[in-house]
Amino acid sequence: MKKYSLFIFYLLFAIPQFTSAQAAIIAMIFGDKVASEKFNLSMEIGVPFNSFSNVDDLKIQNGVNFGIAGNLKLSENWYVSPTVYFLSKRTVLLKHTNLISDDAYLNGLYSDTSAKMRVGYTDVHVLFAYQPNDSNFRFGLSPQVSFLGKAKSTYSGSEGELEQSTTKFVNKTDYGVIANVGYFLRSAHEGKGIILNLRYYQGFTDVLKDNFASGTNKSSYVALHVSLPFLTDELAAKNKKPEQIKD
Repeated sequence: MKKYSLFIFYLLFAIPQFTSAQAAIIAMIFGDKVASEKFNLSMEIGVPFNSFSNVDDLKIQNGVNFGIAGNLKLSENWYVSPTVYFLSKRTVLLKHTNLISDDAYLNGLYSDTSAKMRVGYTDVHVLFAYQPNDSNFRFGLSPQVSFLGKAKSTYSGSEGELEQSTTKFVNKTDYGVIANVGYFLRSAHEGKGIILNLRYYQGFTDVLKDNFASGTNKSSYVALHVSLPFLTDELAAKNKKPEQIKD
């Protein structure tokens, strides 16, 4: 099991260019093999509602997070979960913005217009969580680093919609912290359990460069998140028994 665990951690954190589909395949193939009382992999799926600070007339839009976590039980109350979101999309609607391109005619057509901006990242964070005795709630904090993949904006104008790559207007990394409240449904998912999470992320760095948006524009979001652990049938059977932890 130790060999499998080391192999999984290498795949998760040393190969960030993996796609979300490849990540899901790895989890399904190796998830049961590395599961134990103190360690398991989980599939992570979330919906963030993102915003940028100090951006005028911005409308919050929903994005998506998808990845894998390695979950380690440190003690009866403490857990740590190194996590990689291979797919992390944050979306906002800019109500009053301008197209910035080398074509002055297009810039004129798409000036003072709305644009939906989609920014794609690979997120890496390490969640430290505490679960009180006789409770199914978990409370956690995590630093997060996000590595930019691609950014696109779709502008609306009198001539229809125009899509432009806006990667060059977005900073390459975003740093921040996550506050998380989770609730562990031990016997759900056929005994493998489900953790429902409500989390808040606050970024510490500007997302957009000054040539696209002046002033500070830090990212923040509220996210609804589901964690689906991979366990052996034996461990799942134990979770189906009457719970020792009371709500």
